[in-house]
Amino acid sequence: MNKLWEKPNLISVVILLIVLGIGITYVMITVNQRPETESFTVDDDYFFPYNFDRLDRVVKLPSELNEISGLCAGFNPNELFAIQDEEGELFLVNSVSGKTINRVRFDKNRDYEGITRRDREIYVLETDGDIHQFTYQDSLSDIPATKLETDFSYRNDTEGICYDPVTNSLLIVPKEQELNPAADNESRRGIYTFDLATKRLNPQPTYYIDQLQVGQIVFGSNREYIIKPSGIAVDPFTNDIFVISSVGNILVVIDRDSQIKHVELLEKATFTQPEGITFSETGELYISSEGRGGRGIVATLTRMQPPTNEQ
Repeated sequence: MNKLWEKPNLISVVILLIVLGIGITYVMITVNQRPETESFTVDDDYFFPYNFDRLDRVVKLPSELNEISGLCAGFNPNELFAIQDEEGELFLVNSVSGKTINRVRFDKNRDYEGITRRDREIYVLETDGDIHQFTYQDSLSDIPATKLETDFSYRNDTEGICYDPVTNSLLIVPKEQELNPAADNESRRGIYTFDLATKRLNPQPTYYIDQLQVGQIVFGSNREYIIKPSGIAVDPFTNDIFVISSVGNILVVIDRDSQIKHVELLEKATFTQPEGITFSETGELYISSEGRGGRGIVATLTRMQPPTNEQ
């Protein structure tokens, strides 16, 4: 009688069944761990102005943006600048139709993860922390960028960037390792500032998100909720900081003291891999998501007004 190891085809089947079993078990655990509640307002004095149960619009983007990795508001209503994580091209898209309005080549192909702007100055974040800066002009299709280097490297995997008008700086979030990890703050995910006046990065986080606090809010127990930030934006009305993470499909809102004000769990059916977030001047919230084999999307949420107390 042949022994098991003498039957390579049977061994392959056994290994495949084991792998499938582990995968199914992981999926079941993940599903069971997701709480029934998906929206948590922590600060009693804070009104979260967006309803994720009623997205105003979800549009599919051109195939060139299947791997959309960042976006920021354009100059006109319903227009967004976007990048994807392979080509050194800037896309101007219509948030209503999803169609491309303009394309600008700014550098060679690299791993680009985030984009923001201050007036007509565009800043594109590379995964190693380098920032590519150029002045946008409607009439040009090729605008060479200037590279601004930071202390980040590939091990940090920087993915989110936005302009902060409060401090006249760029806010940057690493997805992986912190710049100067501290043993006593292992549960914190840092938000770093790059001063546009001095062109220098603060090596210590200016703000942070505490994963243990998020876990206490979501699970109601002393357990971390793993966050790997993929996008960041500043609310133009409150100056609160919005951070999204594709790992965990979560949105966290913090104030300038790094206190959590709101937590929102994003639906995977819509936000397969959320990586971009931005606001319009009038308060619309835009979130982009990669397609993961399908079309990239941009979702639009209209800002709601706080309820008034009728006498």
